[in-house]
Amino acid sequence: MEPSCFRHADKPGKYYCSKYEQYLCSDCLACQDPKAYCKFRKSCFIWEIVKHGTPDMQDAAMSEKKEKKAKKVNKDVLKSAVITFLPSNQRLEAEIGSTLLDAAHKSGIYINAGCGGRGVCGSCKVKIEKGKVDFGDTPLFSEEDREKGFVLACKGKISGDVTVVVPEENKARALKIVEDGAGLKEKLLAGRKTKPLVSVVPLELAPPSLDDASSDLDRVRHSLSKYGYDSEIISISLPVLRSLSRDLRANAWKVNIALISHGNTCEIIRITPYSSSPVFYGVAVDMGTTSVVASLVDLRNGAVAGTTSAQNRQVVFGEDVISRIISSQKKDGLENLHSYAISTVNSLIDELVSATNVKRDEILSFAVAGNTVMTQLMLKLDPSAIRAEPYVPAAVDYPLFRAKDIGLNINPEASVYVVPGNAAYVGGDITAGILVSGLNIMEDVALFIDVGTNGEMVLGNKEWMMSASCSAGPAFEGGGIRHGMRALPGAIEGVRIDPVTLEVSLDVIDNELPAGICGSGMISLIASLFLTGILDASGKFMEKQISDRFRRGKYGYEFVLALQKNSQIEEDIVISEVDITTLMQSKAAVYAGIMTLLKSAGIALDAINRIQVAGGFGKHIDFELAVIIGMLPDADIKKFEYLGNSSIAGAYLALVSEDARDDLLAISKKMTYVDFSSSNLFYDEYMQALFLPHTDLRSFPGVAKRLKK
Repeated sequence: MEPSCFRHADKPGKYYCSKYEQYLCSDCLACQDPKAYCKFRKSCFIWEIVKHGTPDMQDAAMSEKKEKKAKKVNKDVLKSAVITFLPSNQRLEAEIGSTLLDAAHKSGIYINAGCGGRGVCGSCKVKIEKGKVDFGDTPLFSEEDREKGFVLACKGKISGDVTVVVPEENKARALKIVEDGAGLKEKLLAGRKTKPLVSVVPLELAPPSLDDASSDLDRVRHSLSKYGYDSEIISISLPVLRSLSRDLRANAWKVNIALISHGNTCEIIRITPYSSSPVFYGVAVDMGTTSVVASLVDLRNGAVAGTTSAQNRQVVFGEDVISRIISSQKKDGLENLHSYAISTVNSLIDELVSATNVKRDEILSFAVAGNTVMTQLMLKLDPSAIRAEPYVPAAVDYPLFRAKDIGLNINPEASVYVVPGNAAYVGGDITAGILVSGLNIMEDVALFIDVGTNGEMVLGNKEWMMSASCSAGPAFEGGGIRHGMRALPGAIEGVRIDPVTLEVSLDVIDNELPAGICGSGMISLIASLFLTGILDASGKFMEKQISDRFRRGKYGYEFVLALQKNSQIEEDIVISEVDITTLMQSKAAVYAGIMTLLKSAGIALDAINRIQVAGGFGKHIDFELAVIIGMLPDADIKKFEYLGNSSIAGAYLALVSEDARDDLLAISKKMTYVDFSSSNLFYDEYMQALFLPHTDLRSFPGVAKRLKK
């Protein structure tokens, strides 16, 4: 099979860089580091093209050749068509009979497809501007939609040249780069010593002589021992050893040595010209099922240079881990899922280095935290055994890898540290969260909850910990909700409804026009609709309510949050009964998981001294409202604490602190996993929680009291 481009996983890597051992597509056809020494340069095809013809010229010649060839083909036997995607104006050839979704993904154009292309969610809606596609009927579209030219990209089969408009709400959105600095560093490190996996040591060596004819490597080892390194365990990779003698002499015996130190191993991975203050960076990543977050970290001092985020491109294969596992078993499925994960991360690295002017070759370390399935797909490990009893992953703790092993677009020899997990459905993201929460060092019993596509929870203290997981769905991360989105600029993060006038007030991230609604906004919206009597306990709209915002739409009854003229998208932003049902199922799963874990441990809710909640809801989560809808138990509000994205915070700690890495391994081994898959108790709790807030109000005395008022 033809290799993929290391930056664009969906494009063929037709050109090979021998220096960095990476395949490139025509879009990437340029020398990555033209000023650096490269022994392959004289025979390098890429270098010759850069010197004698730009990639644009090459592409133009290739396009002209294709057009001439196309003219000779009989139109009656055409097997491909030209697809133009707007507003990006990208053009590509696609096979007749393939779907628009397949064509988009192969060209690197993102279109949301929450159900993995099965045609049941409606999230891949696109508009046919010119031409036509073969498209069957669907109950997801109204007659008005069809007249406007809307089709599902996953079901629209290409029959000829076509121009397609991808609506704003179906495109990927990325967080802006945010400056962080010392604030996050001081908060997270909290007295921990900074000791990253990779360090860079400036060395000034004495040249060899007849009196000192030790080998070049021994000379380096001896010099490093003066900095506290054990010379007996220092090793060196063969590529670095091959250039060692030349590098030392070319730099007059003054060099910087980069080393990976982990456990009882220490390896030299890079030799560069001398600098008294060497610069080197690391990248920490939260590999979520729905969202991926990356932070660029200065490993000299632990300062965060910037953070950015994007939707996991694997979403096109389904919104939950089970859909991803099923997709991985199809032809080329595992390779595709791995490529989409790596291309998502590489795109974030592209943003970070572009915004900070950091060189890729200076990124020498990488730490990632994610659930077990996402971790295995990123490493291209077959996850199929996770889905079947007895639910066994390939690994839960991992050796160190190199960036070149998995296709990361940083220094090829950079270390890759994977935060260890606990079980098939409790991964490194939860281990990272426990480290950040401090539950593992608490005297009192605490409850940690991470609400994402999976709902994971850990109960315990420094003496014992029990972990569990349930499928919550991606609703609170914006998936499966018609106008749902992640916590990005333009997301509605808070909703207030006047109980008398039913006037709506919206809080929008960065005070922009609304583009959708994120997790914290959904919680406050459902609670407000319920408290004002617009929703009944079953999540159905009360038809007696009379308001311009209340209407019957194409997906049933709906409540209008923002009109099209007051939003960023091409339609009104609404919440429908279908959306509310999805949200109630998600909140019921989270609550059922919490109560099942408590009952399995024999711990009463009153015995919990602290309830810590993590997840990408937004800047904050209103715990009172989360209790009102029955997502969280009715406990003293003072016990609740919002941790935000604890997974990326834990990955950061793994990147910069040896103590943190030791603690992460200890936490992963200490947790006892409780399986809910065959639990009647969980099923019973879930069914009772499918109401607002619950079928039994005695479980929510505080809410019952408020409803009476």
